[in-house]
Amino acid sequence: MKLNKLAFSLALATLGFVSVPAAAQAFTLSSSPSFTDTEFRTLLETGEFTELFVAESRMGNNNNSGDRELGINDAAFAPVAQGHRTWQSGTPVDFILEYTGNLVNYIVGGQTLSSTAFSGPVSDIFLRTRAATRKDAQGNITSQSSMQLTNLLLNGKSLGSLLSSTYDSLLNSDVDYLRVSGLTGPFTLTGTSIMSWTGTRPTGSNLAYQIKVGTSPQTESVPEPGMVLALGLGAGAIATRKRKQSQTAS
Repeated sequence: MKLNKLAFSLALATLGFVSVPAAAQAFTLSSSPSFTDTEFRTLLETGEFTELFVAESRMGNNNNSGDRELGINDAAFAPVAQGHRTWQSGTPVDFILEYTGNLVNYIVGGQTLSSTAFSGPVSDIFLRTRAATRKDAQGNITSQSSMQLTNLLLNGKSLGSLLSSTYDSLLNSDVDYLRVSGLTGPFTLTGTSIMSWTGTRPTGSNLAYQIKVGTSPQTESVPEPGMVLALGLGAGAIATRKRKQSQTAS
């Protein structure tokens, strides 16, 4: 049995609510420990969410050539901009994702990818992390890993952190999601990623995170600036224990 932890910490000024200044953009933050890739694909198929672009960091082949480690992808997951880097287990790497309405900048560890292939408003962001276990031909575990996003800030407001891990687990992989909805303008998302592994180094998208940006039907009105952002969380970090079945990369 494995206990996955979604570290979801917010510096709240009051219990359960955060006051949003009049100049700030109101948005809603939600997370479900049981949310799966299958459920995300259902959102796409039913039109409840439409991807515009995806910013991605992945293990790739951990080399400065060959299989990519960084990318800005279209809705079909084809890269329109890509890059290479090497990852060190347990080493924090800062990232920035900026969207102006017609320009995407994705900066990872000081390396910048840019694209003007996308334009128009966006309302939702899905952050996704994935970690996977590697096994040999006999089924013996040769590698375990974790993918963590920390210090997440959207337009200066804290989103907490997100963690996927296969340590102390018999699961093949662990996938976690964090959703932001109600965006009404350009945004800047910053954070720190930490890829960690033991044993054989992961490859490809077995250790990765994606930032999926797009739109969803506005079934509810967006709160006016100056209204409170109801997150229903107490001050400090909340660790949610969960148990998942193995999932494949999207």
